[in-house]
Amino acid sequence: MDDRLTSVVIVGARGRMGQSLMSEVLVSDSMTLAGAVARPGAPGLRDDVGHMIGRRSVGITLSDELVPGRNDVVVDFSLPEATEGYLARCVERRVPLVLGTTGLTEQTQVKLIEASREIPIVAAANFSVGVTVMIHVAGATAKALGNDWDAEMFEIHHRNKRDAPSGTALRVGQAVAEATGRKLSQTIKTSRDQVGPRSRDEIGIMALRGGDVVGEHTLMFLGESERIELTHRANDRAIFSRGALRAARWVDGKEPGLYDMFDVLDLHSV
Repeated sequence: MDDRLTSVVIVGARGRMGQSLMSEVLVSDSMTLAGAVARPGAPGLRDDVGHMIGRRSVGITLSDELVPGRNDVVVDFSLPEATEGYLARCVERRVPLVLGTTGLTEQTQVKLIEASREIPIVAAANFSVGVTVMIHVAGATAKALGNDWDAEMFEIHHRNKRDAPSGTALRVGQAVAEATGRKLSQTIKTSRDQVGPRSRDEIGIMALRGGDVVGEHTLMFLGESERIELTHRANDRAIFSRGALRAARWVDGKEPGLYDMFDVLDLHSV
């Protein structure tokens, strides 16, 4: 077993995810924090990052420039408009990248694919280990049950969430659709305002918003006289940081390529 420490540079360090990532690294016995990067002009530049997250000094100051060392892994949860620049720097320095930034343009997605020919990259919209397993199980269950079972999902998030349904709900729905030979865009149903019976092909996704709920997703397969339910509840946003850092540990030393959390958890072969 490889017991060496994985050296990590956090990009987007001023954000909520960035601070969570740094907190997790600083208490890890398998990782070490090599650097923290924020956008130019961000508050706290040159300050000790330990003080920024309410800890003692760690001897690392917040920087506005990404300069990873040869043995570092970059973990980026910043802004989509900055991604191309960080990609180019990782390729230049030949270091692996874990990318959690979402909302990338088509041009940036092309750059991402090009960069993955030079360096190993793990990119995902959701780094929760539990959510990744749920998506896998949802697809496998749907394939085994077939189209005779109705698929319905509901999700709950805090009152301030901007999108509905959630990206995770859509990803689970996509797994169900692909496993049963359907296209999600043609079968998704997000409202029951229209009176009438449920069609056999549709996949229902309902969104609830309120309070401070981090996230909950329940997928139901409903058959004749029986029902299967798959539920994932997120009680702490730190689960996303832990998943991203698990990806950083995994990608360290990998060959160039574009990977996802299914690769990290070795689910493609299951």
